[in-house]
Amino acid sequence: MATKTKDEKQDATSETAVAAGKLQPAVPSMAELADMEAKRVQSGIKGEIHLWREGTFLRAYDWSAWLAFRLLHEFKVNKRQLKGREKPVAYIGFPETSLQKWLPEGIHHEVLTEKHMVLTMTEEMLAALGIDLEAEYMTWYDSLPLTETRDSGKRVMKVVDNSPFELNKTNNQVSMVAIMQRILAYPIESNSPMECMLFLADVKQQLAALF
Repeated sequence: MATKTKDEKQDATSETAVAAGKLQPAVPSMAELADMEAKRVQSGIKGEIHLWREGTFLRAYDWSAWLAFRLLHEFKVNKRQLKGREKPVAYIGFPETSLQKWLPEGIHHEVLTEKHMVLTMTEEMLAALGIDLEAEYMTWYDSLPLTETRDSGKRVMKVVDNSPFELNKTNNQVSMVAIMQRILAYPIESNSPMECMLFLADVKQQLAALF
């Protein structure tokens, strides 16, 4: 009888804990989600919108983001370049409480896990999006601008007046001033709740890097 390795035992323990409801299933990384989207489309599954719960928001990536944009609502789309990945990842996000008002009649809504749900389109819905869906998707994807910039491993913050505040980790006092200026300059009133949540998470990450 083969002896399980330490990693295999940890995986088995985690799976048992998830099944028992003691541990929440982990959401895959953004790169993994993008790969899952690509593989699904390559296998011919093109009528599914996969939504992932993050806090009180739902997110969709790449193909699912495009379908959600076309079928549900014209969400603000982010396009992020990940380190070590050639193609940027496109994604949308919105409050989960808004989902019901955007669901078209006839779409199948299935909750797979606490963190993952899928909307399955009808043949008619899919046909209405166009004849060559992959070409339609690529036109949309290529038109999206990048929404985050990284320069030499340092994060550059873009604000309303387009003046970047570069955080200098060697001088905490200067860095704190830059963060405060960035917070004061952020237009909360003209951004969505999702954008504000992402902004707050970004600021928290920068503050954590100073201490």
